[in-house]
Amino acid sequence: MQTFKQIAFALVPLLSIGLVVELTLWAGGVDPVLNRSDPYVGFAGEIPLFVDEFEDGVRYRRTAVNKRAFFNDQRFPAEKGPRTRRVFCLGGSTTYGHPYFDSTSFCGWLRVQLPVVAPEFDWEIVNAGGISYASYRVAALMEQLALEAPDDFVVYTGHNEFLEERTYGAMRDRPAWLRKTEVVLSHSRIHAVVQRLATRIRSASPASAVEPTEGALPAEVEAQLESSTGLDAYRRDDALRRRIIERFSDNLDRMVATAEGAGARISFVVPADNLSDCSPFKSEIDAGLEEPALGAFDDALERAEDALYRGDAPAARAGFEAALADSPRHAHARYGLARALRALGEGEAAHAEFVRARDEDVCPLRALSPIVEAVREAARRHAVPAVDLPALLRAEAGDANRAAGEDWFLDHVHPTIEGHRLLARALVGEMYGAGWLAADPRTRASELAAAEGAHGVAMDPRVHGLALKNLAKTLSWAGKTEDAARAARRALEILGEDAECDFVLAELATLRGETEQAIEHLERASRLDPTWAKAHNNLGVERMRIGRLDEALLAYDEALRHDPGHVAARFNRANALRRLGRLSEAAEDFRAVVAVSADDGDAWFNLARTCEAMGLRTEALAAMR
Repeated sequence: MQTFKQIAFALVPLLSIGLVVELTLWAGGVDPVLNRSDPYVGFAGEIPLFVDEFEDGVRYRRTAVNKRAFFNDQRFPAEKGPRTRRVFCLGGSTTYGHPYFDSTSFCGWLRVQLPVVAPEFDWEIVNAGGISYASYRVAALMEQLALEAPDDFVVYTGHNEFLEERTYGAMRDRPAWLRKTEVVLSHSRIHAVVQRLATRIRSASPASAVEPTEGALPAEVEAQLESSTGLDAYRRDDALRRRIIERFSDNLDRMVATAEGAGARISFVVPADNLSDCSPFKSEIDAGLEEPALGAFDDALERAEDALYRGDAPAARAGFEAALADSPRHAHARYGLARALRALGEGEAAHAEFVRARDEDVCPLRALSPIVEAVREAARRHAVPAVDLPALLRAEAGDANRAAGEDWFLDHVHPTIEGHRLLARALVGEMYGAGWLAADPRTRASELAAAEGAHGVAMDPRVHGLALKNLAKTLSWAGKTEDAARAARRALEILGEDAECDFVLAELATLRGETEQAIEHLERASRLDPTWAKAHNNLGVERMRIGRLDEALLAYDEALRHDPGHVAARFNRANALRRLGRLSEAAEDFRAVVAVSADDGDAWFNLARTCEAMGLRTEALAAMR
């Protein structure tokens, strides 16, 4: 008891100070509403997705402001009408409609199709898909939505399980008392001010400003998948993989129980992905492989990739098979073998290798085979409907061995708009098959086609181009240069010209050693966006590769004119000056680099070499040390 009193008395001054600061901020006009972020991005049930909004005396439920960074802005009446059927679509970014928006998602297509097939109902199709949401957060969200008078839940989940574990694992596992305390504090004015200051400090930090130097491959940003954790966080961990798959299955059971408790239907979508036109995100050589086998693996893989690029499928197959003999779990080698087999017309074997390549991906951002099977098994176990999207796409192709690719997917997992429409049609068919709809959708094919056509007319082609460009940038950040280039080319077919697309294409040209093509793309990118310092810098790097030093210097000067603090351009300019024999100017640039990047060993080394050439031995020795 005495200890409790001591703690209480110790807290009184802190609480008093906090109250005074809060009141001072209130008097100064600081509004906690400006703190709009969700501190637990969906892991705290205390933060609702839908909140009340009133219009003309009618109460609506609308997506909370602090959730709109992850969800589409949706609204529906709080009181459900007698003829209303309310359907909540849940899942991750596919359900959301990424990289487009709600109206292009399968939820948007359901909104078009269901009133045609079943006009006797007033349909409310609510898109509750959250960006990067995995099954744990989907299940938690369902428990909220169970209080919103649902009639049906449509769940498409499975692609984000490993992303969530690596990115949000620690947040998910925080104690409930700590989570609730932080949620309460997040509504204070003090928290709003602290968050603003932290954001300003992060944005002003130069820590991530250093870009590729001479001889390095240019990159859009440091290896990073959108706002998720970087590729470096992923390592092969079979025990963790098994735990994640088990937890996924448990979450599916939890969703079914929630739907049953709310008196609502639930149907699952078996997740599908881009097998044939999406290389694995990350590979690892099998543990224990040492020289000379390691060298043999590298040589075989390099020969195979070169043969595949040249169109020599038999040589590519032989090379990939030789590499896999040394490292059977290497995802990129599996993917390469699959492409070679496809080119040789061996569809069944190719499909098996595409699946194996996906399942061996060390950074599994696509639903693995056990995840896919877990959805099918959950549907069987609970006797609930499931639309098998992989089987549906194979049926559409008319070939059971054809691996889905860019004909149905924009990137690794996000379907094309036509893919979303097809999925919605299948969901409507499933509703009819389950006895939920009176009319067979096939009897209203012409009306459906007319409604879908009117929906499609409103779509701006430029929106497609911009979405493809953003996909190209995202794939580039992930190091998937070839896939990024494909998306960039498709974007350019729509947009005509775009600096960022040319930049992505330059990356592939650099990777292939096609320097002249890289220069052509970077010159165009620099012309289209003259203020883009990074494009000028990388143009200089490419010109230096083929000895065009004076032209490289012009590119670096242009980069620094638009961004005087561009460290990579300063470093590369110094190298160009040194190679041109302008040593004193080179030394000044190297000194400028180490002044802001004191841990840049390359800059210190080159400064030492330059000073030694100038006879400044004391400074050269200090720099070398």
